Amino acid sequence: MFGLRIWRKQGELLDAVRDFNRVTCSSGHKTGKSTSFGVLGWWWTADPEARPGARCAMSSASARQVKKILWREVRALWRRARERGYDLGPEPALDPETGVQWDDGRELFGFTARDPEKAAGTSGAHLLFLLDEASGILDDIFEAIEGNRAGGAKVVLASNPTQQSGEFYESHHGKRRFYKALEISSEEAAAVEPPIPGLATKAWVEEKREEWGEDSPLFDVRIRGRFAAQATDAVIGLGLVLDAIERGRDEEYEDADERLHVGLDVARFGDDETIATPRRGRRVYPQIALPQGDGPDTAAFLMVALADAGHLREGELPKVIVDANGLGASAYDALARRSDCEAVAVNTSTAAGDSENFVNLRAELHFAFKRWLKHGGAIPDESKLQSEIVAPKYRTDGRNRLQVESKDEIRKRLRPNRSPDRADSAMLSIYSGGGEVPDEELTVFRVKRRR
Repeated sequence: MFGLRIWRKQGELLDAVRDFNRVTCSSGHKTGKSTSFGVLGWWWTADPEARPGARCAMSSASARQVKKILWREVRALWRRARERGYDLGPEPALDPETGVQWDDGRELFGFTARDPEKAAGTSGAHLLFLLDEASGILDDIFEAIEGNRAGGAKVVLASNPTQQSGEFYESHHGKRRFYKALEISSEEAAAVEPPIPGLATKAWVEEKREEWGEDSPLFDVRIRGRFAAQATDAVIGLGLVLDAIERGRDEEYEDADERLHVGLDVARFGDDETIATPRRGRRVYPQIALPQGDGPDTAAFLMVALADAGHLREGELPKVIVDANGLGASAYDALARRSDCEAVAVNTSTAAGDSENFVNLRAELHFAFKRWLKHGGAIPDESKLQSEIVAPKYRTDGRNRLQVESKDEIRKRLRPNRSPDRADSAMLSIYSGGGEVPDEELTVFRVKRRR
């Protein structure tokens, strides 16, 4: 009906849903699972003789994923079938929750997986739940769906394996015997010949292999579709980073009234980058790589780049937090002389504000950024930034204080042998200086500044 060419792993997923009532699929990026979900939705609902009164509910961890990915696929497939002379039924509405309604009670619709009542209220003799990005779906939704399984409902889970707990994780571990479990990698999708448009490409996979390295948890999760082994000595776990990326995709996730903060990490060596990280409230915006130059040049480059990116507002003085070690001192001096910003100098090698628990301010800032992510921080989907955030490891000193490994140690694990400039810049962007650590509900962590 659709004129689609599918590849072997997509075929395995479709057959599994036909043959089993509980299917779980761990996947890398761009493997065709969203298209497969669209096909399954129409297959289940469009044949009244095979499944009278059939209902298919599609959901995901975010409203964006439901509307922009899943439901867009449903509508595209309807158009493809119509162009090929097949009548699947009424045209899908623009709103996933309105969905497709047949006069005989059949229904294909989408809902955001934050509404247990919506999941619990979906029942029928022929019922199919398609849950995308299932790693981020709350257990309340699965509990609501479980009640419908008593009547024979099928449940299909698919996701990048971003979390180390929850129903999706258990479906590949403790509850694996109850599911037909599949694993689909982007490497396999990229190897399909001839290539299928929309699947991961060989060039993209190789780019990520070079940026992250094959031993990176990011490569395991986002390319191989495998649950990453979590390093017990990592400062920031992969799950926190991937959750923050998902929030960053939400265009409405804004703190428009907050002041602009900019973290500035100035290059120290020839291959290092000078990186600016704009942040407003809970959202870190795409990072800006500045040209190499002396202090006054860097200050000028920064303000021009912020204006070009549309971050500067009339009458607003952005706060620029500069790592003032080495060459950063000259950039700070130049920024401090300007009237269009407020410059703050930070020396991360100095003592921490909480010197009883952290060896230096650098360690304190790393754990502050971890807390900021945990309490709602959003970051852009930039591969270098992600790999640099999850790379640092920590240990304790003789006084049981937390200490983060040196940049030279981190550089050895980053591909290609680079400094974590982007992560350092992002961490500087959340430094406010002064004041006390805020309540748990607040999203911006103020590192206590030593007087």
